[in-house]
Amino acid sequence: MPNFLPMIYLILGIAANAAIFLVFRAFSSYKIDNMQAIVVNYMVCVAVGLLFIDQPAILLTMDYRAPWSLMAIFIGVMLVIGFYAASLTAQLLGVSVASVASKMSLMFPVLFSLLFMKIEVKAFSLFNYAGMALALVAIYLSSIRKNTGVRISHGKGYLLLLPFIVFVSGGLIDISLNYSNHQLINPTNVGAFTIALFAGASVAGLISLIFRKGKFDLKNVLGGAALGIVNYFSLFFVLRALTAFNNNGAVFYPIYNVGIIMLSSVAAMVLFRERLSAINFVGLALAVLSLFLLSYQDILDYLMR
Repeated sequence: MPNFLPMIYLILGIAANAAIFLVFRAFSSYKIDNMQAIVVNYMVCVAVGLLFIDQPAILLTMDYRAPWSLMAIFIGVMLVIGFYAASLTAQLLGVSVASVASKMSLMFPVLFSLLFMKIEVKAFSLFNYAGMALALVAIYLSSIRKNTGVRISHGKGYLLLLPFIVFVSGGLIDISLNYSNHQLINPTNVGAFTIALFAGASVAGLISLIFRKGKFDLKNVLGGAALGIVNYFSLFFVLRALTAFNNNGAVFYPIYNVGIIMLSSVAAMVLFRERLSAINFVGLALAVLSLFLLSYQDILDYLMR
């Protein structure tokens, strides 16, 4: 009997992460302060996690010297850095630059999984490797938007570091999650790991707000709450999906990232009437092809049963 559990977790993870992009898209419509909403979002993630695992005192009893808790806090700090760098990149250099920098970080967990963790649950064929390469091309083409017309003025060249920060932070987060799920997390501490991660992000976000002026607005709190709910379950389902895929990030992350782009693009067209260019549609078509190349053995095996 086919095991549908990996695909169920994968689909739920894709849906939750696509919802994050849609919530961010709604922020601009309601003029919500991104940084305030991001901080509230991580606080809500902690609250949802405490309710979900039914251990309200876990933050007080947690061993903060354990390798998994230190890794969780590190990932939490990287989340805030990555989110904030992405928002600055979108504002100063254009949304397309931020999107491409974020999605191209896919190559980090794929290469890490293959070269360092040596995780490969099936013999990779030339078609599988072609699918991985095609996924990167599909992600790039799907993310391209029209030229924003933004120019880097003299003395502002340092702004070009922002996409690099988005690129590296996204890669480090995915690598750290993949490694943690394989080496550090087990069924007894996965809930505590998730909560420690979001608690670290909350503290880092609150510290950053100390250096910013402005009071919390109710709409920012409500926007952050909506983001926090989907954000918590996005990480929850990603960890479950990685386990179901035997921590094979080389297979999981290409499918996962392409799926997010496809679902969020379709949802944005339906909900926000966003228009995709011809090259964006080419990217989506290549994404479908890359999905088939990455998993054609499993598809053929299922059809031959």
